[in-house]
Amino acid sequence: MARKTAKINVVPQAILETASNLFIRRGYEGTTMQDIALELGISRSALYYYFKNKEEILASLTEGLTIAAQQLASQVVEQGKAPEEALRELVHQHARLILFRPVQFRVVERAEGSLPEAQQKIAESARRILLQKFTEVIQRGIDNGRFRLVNAKMAAFAIIGMCNWTAWWFKADGAKTAEEVADMLADFSLHALERGEVKKGMKVGVDESLRMLEENLSQLKEVIDSQGRIRE
Repeated sequence: MARKTAKINVVPQAILETASNLFIRRGYEGTTMQDIALELGISRSALYYYFKNKEEILASLTEGLTIAAQQLASQVVEQGKAPEEALRELVHQHARLILFRPVQFRVVERAEGSLPEAQQKIAESARRILLQKFTEVIQRGIDNGRFRLVNAKMAAFAIIGMCNWTAWWFKADGAKTAEEVADMLADFSLHALERGEVKKGMKVGVDESLRMLEENLSQLKEVIDSQGRIRE
C-alpha cells in the first residue's frame, strides 16, 4: 500500500514535466492528452486519473509557479528582516524557483491565456502580491536610508523580470549551477540599490547626511512630473 501511495505522489510531477516539454515542442494547442500519455508510456485512462484534460495540467503548472512565488515572498516579508537581507532572500528564492523549473515557466508565460478567466485571475492576483512584497522591501530600504532613492515599484519590476528571464537562457549543464546563478542575481540586485556609503561601510555624519538629503531631493525631482505625480 505504501508503494502505491508513493507512485501517486510521483506521477503527477512526471506528467507536468512531460506535458511542459511537449507544450514547448508542439505548442499548447498542438498537444493532445494522447500525446502526453504516449510520451509517458501510460494509458490515457491512467493519465485521466490525475488530470481530466490538458487545461487542468496547464492550470496546475500556472498555480504551482505563481502561487509558490507569492507564498515564498510573503514568508520572507513576514519575518521582518533588514531590507538588505530580505531583498537578497527574495531574489534568491524567486530566481531559484524559475531556475529549477525553466520549461514549466516558459509554458506558463506562453499559454496562460488559454486558461479559463477565473484561473487567469488567480495567477494575476498572485503576481500582484509578489510585486507588492518586492516593492515593500525596496521601499523600506529607501525609507531607512539603506537603498538609493528610486521608484520602488519600477525597481521591483526590473528585478523580478531579471529573475524570470533566466528561464530562457539558463542551461543546467552550463558553467554555473542554478544555486550560483541565484546567488549572483541576488548580489546584482542588492548592489544596484545599495547607497555607496552603505557599500563602503562609511559612518555618516551631519555634513554627509545633508549631502545625502540634497542628493535625495535632486533624485526626487527626476521621478516627479510637473503636476507632482510620480512617474511610472
